Amino acid sequence: MHKAIVSYVHGIDRMSRVTGKYVMFMVFGMMGILLFESIARTIFNRPHIWAVEFSQFVMAAYYTLGGAYSHLIEGNVRMDIFYHKWSPRRKAMMDCFTFSILAFYLVVLLHGAVNGIEYAIQYKQVSYSAWSPVLYPIKIIMTIGIVMMMLQSISEFFKDLARVRGEELSEGDEPSVEEKSPVRAKASA
Repeated sequence: MHKAIVSYVHGIDRMSRVTGKYVMFMVFGMMGILLFESIARTIFNRPHIWAVEFSQFVMAAYYTLGGAYSHLIEGNVRMDIFYHKWSPRRKAMMDCFTFSILAFYLVVLLHGAVNGIEYAIQYKQVSYSAWSPVLYPIKIIMTIGIVMMMLQSISEFFKDLARVRGEELSEGDEPSVEEKSPVRAKASA
């Protein structure tokens, strides 16, 4: 594989891994918000109108920003009857084929997300609840998650393409400092 593709794959995988390791803690934030609301409502008889909806926003950010990491670690759900029995090369061929379906879906999703952001900003869209927060921040966060999922899907496509060709793009394939910088390679020679 071309060095630019290898660098892209490793850069996107690294971004997804780092983001995923931080985003996974958002579930504790959501649990904390709901615990706070439960205690405030039952013990102190002081319910808050924002708590449930804010925890829904945190959950939406959690699953959209964590989607790329889930795809990276193959945490996605597959309904396979035959897939698990196939060789890695045959799985890669099927994944290359299904990439086009996933890419189409993500492009349509991204188009809708960008339109949703434009609408939310233009019309100062708020939620139809008693709290009525503005919606563009969560829409922006979800759009970032969709873009990250697109980038990770392209990375997975390149890895599958390499497998089909009999190559492997694993963690150890990242170009060394000497390979990245021709100046250092000449200096060390």
